[in-house]
Amino acid sequence: MISRIITLSKSVFLRFFLLGLVLAFTQEPFNLPYCTFLVLPLVPFLVIRSLKTSKQYSLGGFAFGFGYFGLTFIWIINPFLVDPQKNIWLAPFAYTLFVSLLSLFWALAFYVFSYFMRDEQENHKKVFCLSIVFATAELFRCYLFSGFPWAILSYAWLDTPVSVFVTWLGPYIFNSIIIITGFTLFYSSPATSTIKVIFIFAALLGLQSKYLDRGLEEAKEYLTVRLVQPNIQQRDKWKKENELNHMEILIDLSNKSPKPDLIVWPETAVYWLPEENPEKLKIIAEQVRSPLIFGALRFNRDTKKLFNAIFLIDRKGKIQSIYDKTFLVPFGEYLPLRGLLKYVNIFNNSYRSVDGFSSGTGLKLIKKSGVPIFLPLICYEALFSNEILGVVKEARWILNVTNDAWFGNGGGPKQHLKIARMRALENNIPLIRVSNNGISAKISKNGKIEKHIALNKRDFLDVELGLNVKRQSTYYTTIGKNVSSYFHLVLLLLTLLYYSILKKRKKGG
Repeated sequence: MISRIITLSKSVFLRFFLLGLVLAFTQEPFNLPYCTFLVLPLVPFLVIRSLKTSKQYSLGGFAFGFGYFGLTFIWIINPFLVDPQKNIWLAPFAYTLFVSLLSLFWALAFYVFSYFMRDEQENHKKVFCLSIVFATAELFRCYLFSGFPWAILSYAWLDTPVSVFVTWLGPYIFNSIIIITGFTLFYSSPATSTIKVIFIFAALLGLQSKYLDRGLEEAKEYLTVRLVQPNIQQRDKWKKENELNHMEILIDLSNKSPKPDLIVWPETAVYWLPEENPEKLKIIAEQVRSPLIFGALRFNRDTKKLFNAIFLIDRKGKIQSIYDKTFLVPFGEYLPLRGLLKYVNIFNNSYRSVDGFSSGTGLKLIKKSGVPIFLPLICYEALFSNEILGVVKEARWILNVTNDAWFGNGGGPKQHLKIARMRALENNIPLIRVSNNGISAKISKNGKIEKHIALNKRDFLDVELGLNVKRQSTYYTTIGKNVSSYFHLVLLLLTLLYYSILKKRKKGG
């Protein structure tokens, strides 16, 4: 009997694990969004036929998540390969822990569903409830414990006509629509049929391309921005002996004629503290001969706090503006595991004694700096749609600087680029992305890549930003984050409340 239960558990785990693996093909580097509707309709079918006990429901959800997140985030191992002799032993533990934590959200969704629908006989009600619980779990994943809205299913649909939905209600509601439509594809009810009609309507409208092209006009004035991608290997990046060589690479790429209006270097492009080295800033300014934005560390000696920052200097090398990164990477830039940065010696300099980065005071626009108003985002900050929505209104463009050399050559850099593209689309605003090893790009306000530098290529790229084109708000930017998050959550929870009341009535009857 016990061996039969174990065999059944293994079979359940394997089935859902394989479904998760196939679902991961919707994300980069595979980019097959229509796999969504090959996988999601099969999930409720297997849930109804194979799962009986609460443990089996939890195991099934966990296995589904482990397959999906395990393949999607396989690149998470790469940071430990930068210095493999010292850090490789950490890779399997960190990878397994990370994927398991994300999978717990899906395990909890399946468990909660089993609580609500254990005695329900009508399959269409069961499946609709499963889709609501699952969508709620994904929304919680985007917000709880600082939030990690990476690899939500809506990103997979960015290059399809239905992505127009993002400009209406944002990526999170779009994500719930995809989940509900996929789970209930073969289990219709009035509610699910309405959602399917909305999905089809969005696809048809997107095919016409009228909405996304609306309001486009030719600019008469331009800002020429040079994107500099030095492609410096992460294993060499923080070595003191390479500092001069790396600076020569950056300056050489910046010096090419004709001179641009603005030059942008990637995240942590320089390894010394700009505020304490004005002479170095002056030398750089004399050579590049344009205003320069670059990433660097900033250290407050009074508070002993270290920041990941962006600096903007003018043609004379004087600092015009500073922005400190607000949203830090868990396990990498701040607690938990406070001693991790110190132990693995990421920076290889005198600041390694500091236990991680400190968070800035919040996202902010860069104004009155001699450059058209823009919103700076450092690396990971491009994930946070609703937070960006609250400050981006006056911006003429968004700047995302990053160092994706940590992520390797697989899905990581491509997934990160897609996230940045979504921010341009939903806010109807152009975005400049500058990465150490790629992919650096100019992204139009429609979320399309206009020009780019390929991954692992050392190069520069001059792009033009229109200055006199009036920005039109999308419905998403107009209704604000309250509808996308709070109203969205309330709507999902009210549906679950309905099932809870229904369950109690059936027990009482």
